[in-house]
Amino acid sequence: MGDQTHIIELIDQVLNETEDRPQLQEKIIDLRDALFQAQQSAQQSALKIKTLEEAIEKLKSPAHRIGTILGQGEDGLVRLVSGGTEYQAAVVPELTENESLKTGDQVALNEGFVAIARLPFPTQGPLAKISGKLAGGQWLVQATTGNTETIVMAREGLDEAGLKEGEEIFLDSNQRVILDKIPHRESRTLIEDDYDQVEWSQVGGQEKVKEEVRKVLEYPLLHKEILSQMEYQVPKGFLFYGPPGCGKTLIGKAILTEVIRKLSEHEDSKLEGRFIHVKGPEILNMWLGESERKIREIFKKARDYKEKGQIPFIFIDEAESILGTRQAWRGSNISNTVVPMFCAEMDGIQSLRETVVILATNRPDLIDPAIIRPGRIDRKIKVSRPNREESKAILQVYLKEGLPREHEDFDAMAEPFLDRLFARSSEQEVLVLTLRSGSNRKMYWNDFISGAVIEGIMKRAKERSIERAIRGETLCLMVEDLVVSLETEFEEGSLLPAESNLEDWLQLLDMDSKDVVRVRRPNESDKATENTMRRSII
Repeated sequence: MGDQTHIIELIDQVLNETEDRPQLQEKIIDLRDALFQAQQSAQQSALKIKTLEEAIEKLKSPAHRIGTILGQGEDGLVRLVSGGTEYQAAVVPELTENESLKTGDQVALNEGFVAIARLPFPTQGPLAKISGKLAGGQWLVQATTGNTETIVMAREGLDEAGLKEGEEIFLDSNQRVILDKIPHRESRTLIEDDYDQVEWSQVGGQEKVKEEVRKVLEYPLLHKEILSQMEYQVPKGFLFYGPPGCGKTLIGKAILTEVIRKLSEHEDSKLEGRFIHVKGPEILNMWLGESERKIREIFKKARDYKEKGQIPFIFIDEAESILGTRQAWRGSNISNTVVPMFCAEMDGIQSLRETVVILATNRPDLIDPAIIRPGRIDRKIKVSRPNREESKAILQVYLKEGLPREHEDFDAMAEPFLDRLFARSSEQEVLVLTLRSGSNRKMYWNDFISGAVIEGIMKRAKERSIERAIRGETLCLMVEDLVVSLETEFEEGSLLPAESNLEDWLQLLDMDSKDVVRVRRPNESDKATENTMRRSII
């Protein structure tokens, strides 16, 4: 289109020569304006074309590989690794003008594997755990996803004094250089370690269990000299087994409270305890090595508390879910690796003053024999369903003095409820078992009662009294509330076994499933027959 200045000069010259022709000058001026607009459009189009060409050139250029510097090479080259392969590579001069490349630096490589740019320091990479330090200054690390060990070096500038055996670190993408330690991560295991004091008075019934636990736990802690003279081997772990809801966890907390109190009195010092409550299923993890790591974290937590002068209790609920019997095939169950890890940690405990380990389970028959052998979890304590007197003691925990109730006398409130609960009539009948011997055995409400069930019944009863108070009646807990709530609890069927897990229920009822041929619910004809027989006898 020509030079813009030259075009303007030509137009001005034509305008001077046509001063006597005004109409022609107007056309020339319009032409000049049109030329200006075309010139501007051409400039904008040229700028867009240039931008597009640059973008196309970038799209055509190859991606840069990323390498990790391992050290100095020969003849001014550097040793680096990229994609798992080691190279001796050149470096562009401007990259090392101010500072030389160091071990662990990340660089960009062109097609000729020449280091052309220094990249920012990475903040992520494969995880590993330090196994030890070698004589040459290198480190032996173990990947967290397997048992493979690798020899690596630490990046230049890393504080190696802080690297200890068992420390978690992360490596470069080629897994050749330690880049940094990872911050201590919070355990994803559902662990409750608050020390809530629970007195024995809060545990209704279970007097036999209380006495047995006191002997096992308190004697080694409070009478160490006597036991030492007798060369008594102190048990390190305990198994609480029995039906669900019968107070296994509550007893564990009460034990810790009692031990702390008596030790404080014995040693004339104020001691603290920690109740590390672990839900067994929370430990399970599909990733290789994660479940074992959580087991190690639990025992490490206990050791940390011990170093601080606190007495830790590890209480693992639903222990059969993680410490179940191992199968013959090594890959059949995650417990094949969790059980040996737990056994190794248990073998590291020397006395009850270090850590008390308590397992709770509804199915002791599913616990691996290696766990409950002598020297580990060698004391088994059964927590049974409450009888009438124990149910009365549990009820007294919830029917406290001062509670608005129909009768001030506790027996007047409790006895009608207990009479209804422990009656063995057709109304309370739950299951009919046909035994292999040919006889029948009937199961009643009291065969399924537990502390948790009584607590649920009390909540229902209190809800009834609260609803009456909201309607304008006097706030008062009545005997009728207890009896009706008891009936409702069993009528809803939430306490009764489903057809799919009758075998589990039989185990919880202390019955061998092999001795039972048939399990059925009572029907109307059974109840009618029983009522007829009762009237005939009368």
